[in-house]
Amino acid sequence: MIFITKNYFFGGKVDFENSIIEDNYISPVSIEEDYPNINYEKLNKKVEEKIISNLSSAAKFKYNFLPEELFFESELKTYLDSIDSFLNSKIIEPKISFLELFLNKQKGEVRGKMKNKSIHLFGVYNMKEAESLSVTIHEFGHFLDLYILEKKVTKDISDFFYEISWINTTTLKPSMEQKDFVSGYSMTNKYEDFAESFTYYILHNNDFYEKSLLSETLKKKYDFFSDYIFRNDEFKTNSYKTINYISDYYRDITKIEYSLQNFLQYLKK
Repeated sequence: MIFITKNYFFGGKVDFENSIIEDNYISPVSIEEDYPNINYEKLNKKVEEKIISNLSSAAKFKYNFLPEELFFESELKTYLDSIDSFLNSKIIEPKISFLELFLNKQKGEVRGKMKNKSIHLFGVYNMKEAESLSVTIHEFGHFLDLYILEKKVTKDISDFFYEISWINTTTLKPSMEQKDFVSGYSMTNKYEDFAESFTYYILHNNDFYEKSLLSETLKKKYDFFSDYIFRNDEFKTNSYKTINYISDYYRDITKIEYSLQNFLQYLKK
């Protein structure tokens, strides 16, 4: 059986006859499967409300912790709350059918990775909370690109983005220049170009727009996210900007500072 705290999953069992069920440790997905004869009228009213409120998100997100003891460390809560706020926001949550995340305490060769339709974060305590969320957004950009955007018979939506700068996965069009990309890392391949641009659009939208006025190519990339992904002007704000200048070059978008508190407030609107 699976239990959740908010949307956080871990293994375990409960004796429904002899135990008091804490409202934070109920899985709406697995209760009916494991205990079909349970008398729900005996459950505390607050527990029932928790089951209902968690039903949608519990079916969409699964968190894994490596090692498992990481789940119980109090320092992790702020990281999870930030990630949860982004994924469960009314802007992002409708785009997801199911997403699994792995949070690793140990550092890896990279801070984040999209693998087997899952987001993997490494060395979570080695990153500040804002950076950790930036990396999550970057990896979610890969997830959106590869698994969410509608696939056509001969062409998928992502191809409209790729063909702006790329001949194939790793070969740039001859006319491309550094100013046509949001970061140095985005010039690695077409997938990183998508994920970096996605992150820049969400966290630094106004800066992205200002830079796009100096590059027709960059303007096409900005317009791609506006036309295909965020059609209701989502993230077109500078309310969480903390730096009053725009650098000519960024190596990595996830390293740019922003106000995490203001960003999380924006997601609640």
